Parts: sequence; structure tokens; C-alpha cells
Amino acid sequence: MDSWADTVEKAIEAFAKKHASTFSRSERQLHAAFEIGCFLAIVRCYERRGFACSVENLRAGQYPYLTTPSGNPANYSFVRATLAEEVEIRQQVRVRSHLDPDIAFTPDIIVVRAASNISGIKDADYSGGKRRLFCVNAADVVAAHECKSCPPWPELLVSFVGMLIAAHPWLGSPNDRSMVDKKGDHLAPTLFVGGTARALHRRMVKALCGTYPMNAILGMHFGTWELEKDTSDVAFIRYPLK
Repeated sequence: MDSWADTVEKAIEAFAKKHASTFSRSERQLHAAFEIGCFLAIVRCYERRGFACSVENLRAGQYPYLTTPSGNPANYSFVRATLAEEVEIRQQVRVRSHLDPDIAFTPDIIVVRAASNISGIKDADYSGGKRRLFCVNAADVVAAHECKSCPPWPELLVSFVGMLIAAHPWLGSPNDRSMVDKKGDHLAPTLFVGGTARALHRRMVKALCGTYPMNAILGMHFGTWELEKDTSDVAFIRYPLK
């Protein structure tokens, strides 16, 4: 049976082959490879739900993955997904929260409205004002996803609730699950975790996902990359929300 690293590598190669581009091999840290695997799992999930997915902003025929929050998103590729609406699936784009403009953070993967404005401004408190700080407004965020290539622990699970609240203005109240719908087009905000959980942690995951419009998908290292194969326990959301 292939290891999770082998599975991710094959997914990257298949993605590149499908879109007539090449994956530029380099030494990557495990968390970067893990994040790419989660990104491709989300893309496949959208494809299985009927979206037409296309790669955008190829660079010299290659698809550069953005796996660090310090990069300029304009220099990296992303995936456009189109059905009744058009969204973009991107990596490492900083979100400026609707709660306060000084609350800004970078989810590993975000789904945003197509052609969302990713503004770059210089801030004296960021890199001494020498580099631009790139952000998208939370109002354009459909779903923010986080990837952790490690075993789960309670504080990690709870911290994702903070991201859920700060990144999604469509969330009327923190525990409002009215937008969760199996027929919804979009994967609900999801925490992807590489390791498996003990029984006590699994109970916590069940409680969190039963309370908030979110997913916590565990055991990604052990072959749960195909989100579309079994969505019985995976939450989807309607967006735009009525």
C-alpha cells in the first residue's frame, strides 16, 4: 500500500499531466507536500460535484504551488472552479477579517469568489514597510481550510474554531449550522489532519463538527485523500447563502 507521500506525489503528477503542465520537483518540507495533497483533494472534490476546474496563471508552462505566506499570489498558479458560480481555489492568501482590519491571518487553502481583489499594501509594521502585505477581504471568502501534517490534539481542534469565526462573515452566529447542506456545492471550512486520533479526541471532533459548520478530517496520512468517495460524514455548505 502506498504511503501518504507516494499518494500525494502521484496526485501531483496526475494533476500536472491532466492540465498539460509540469510539476517542478524540488526539496520540499513534509508539510508543504501535505498541503499540496490537501489542495488537490479539494480540487477533485469540486470536480466530482460538477465544477469545471481549470488551472490559471501558469508560469512558463509550470504550475508553481504557493506554500508560504510570504509569496505574492500574483506570481503563483491557482485553480478556477465553475458551476453556477465561479470561485478560485488558492493557497496561502492572507485574509483580512471582517471582525477588525488588524485581524489578518493566512489559511493554508482558501476558496474565494472569482476575481476577488487581493490587494498589496505596504505597512510599516510588516517587513519594515519594505514589502507589500497581500490580503483578501473576508467578505470574498467562501471557505478557509487548514492543513496540519501531525497527530491531532485538543488545542489544535479548538483553534480552528477561531479561524472559522474570523474568516467567514457569512457565519451568522458561531454555532449556526443552517447553511450546512449535503447538496451544497462547497466543502465546509475544513481542518485536514495527517495523524489519527484517540477515542477521546474523536469524540471531540464529532462534537465540534456537530456544533459548527466545519469538518475535521483525520488520518490523511493513511489514505483519506478521496473526499468525494464517501461524503456521508463530510459537511458541505450553500454559497452564496440566502
